[in-house]
Amino acid sequence: MADSSPFKHAKADDSAGFLLWKITALWQRRLSAVLGEFGITQTQYAILASLRWFEEQKEATTQAHISEYARIDKMTLSKAIRKLEEDDLVVRDQSATDSRAINVRFTVKGKKVIQKAVVAIEQADDEFFSCLTERQLEIYKSLMVSVISKNG
Repeated sequence: MADSSPFKHAKADDSAGFLLWKITALWQRRLSAVLGEFGITQTQYAILASLRWFEEQKEATTQAHISEYARIDKMTLSKAIRKLEEDDLVVRDQSATDSRAINVRFTVKGKKVIQKAVVAIEQADDEFFSCLTERQLEIYKSLMVSVISKNG
């Protein structure tokens, strides 16, 4: 490297951040194609999938819990939920146990959409990562969990 270069690495792919950028771009392109069939965005999918997961796990379905779990900032979450309401996929109501909390619930239409979308995304997930062996995938997921927990 030239002394005047601001770059730390000899090759761009030696940068963990740049690799993250590239894989994220590829993954988002795949997600957009799949979710386009359902008329929802990636953020909306993250909200709906989190909500579906919370229902199965008997966890709170509050906006705050969704925001924390999916790592979506509160303003973005609120706008996305508003759009999901307009599309008749969810409804919001005041929590009966906490006056500060807003619960999010599926409509009948929303339950049908997320059921199909989760299956489609999980299939896309399997296809996208099929280039890795089971062991490599385990290592990848373990590393991602470590990075998220240390930076979250």
